[in-house]
Amino acid sequence: GTYTNTWTVTDACNNTSEVFTQVITIQDTTAPTWSTTAGSLNTTIECSDATAIVAAQALFPSASDNCDSDVTNIVKNAGQFVASEECPNAGTYTNTWTVTDACNNTSAVFTQVITVQDTTAPQITTDATNLVVQCGIGMTDALEQWIASNGGAIATDNCSNVTWSNNFNTIGNDCSAAVTVIFTATDACNNSSPTTATFNVQDTTAPTWSTTAASL
Repeated sequence: GTYTNTWTVTDACNNTSEVFTQVITIQDTTAPTWSTTAGSLNTTIECSDATAIVAAQALFPSASDNCDSDVTNIVKNAGQFVASEECPNAGTYTNTWTVTDACNNTSAVFTQVITVQDTTAPQITTDATNLVVQCGIGMTDALEQWIASNGGAIATDNCSNVTWSNNFNTIGNDCSAAVTVIFTATDACNNSSPTTATFNVQDTTAPTWSTTAASL
């Protein structure tokens, strides 16, 4: 606003001067500034830590102004989760704030980046178990079932489903084969955990006579 001051002066014969006017104009053209240090609300959180994500989202910067003693009318623009191209569980939330003083001067944008990551490998809750089969009929079926069931291994992950892979090729018809297979559980962000088991083929069955006893 303004202060308007006026003066007159009168001489010894009571002649009075014209009014002299002074106008003092008070203005506020300075925007509020952030008291919170830039970048101090940024944080990196594991995707499974829901409590930490909620806590990070609840953070708020503070501001001050040269003339307005109450600049708590801070406006938040909450950003949506943007997933990483390499990992759907990972990504970022980008939140921004502005604040305006009583003279409609608006602050610079304050930015917070919450980075969500997945660096935790799946947990093997049940290891793969060894399998021993007799060679011959049924051996291949048993092997296929064992491979398809990941050797009985079970895994869980903190953020995503688990996919299984193995390094098995083939054992042919060897009746004394012992093949070690690595079953690997991998999550959506390519964190992996292995479990190892052995497939043993043995022959403990003696030959039998095809010719009927006493037939000769």
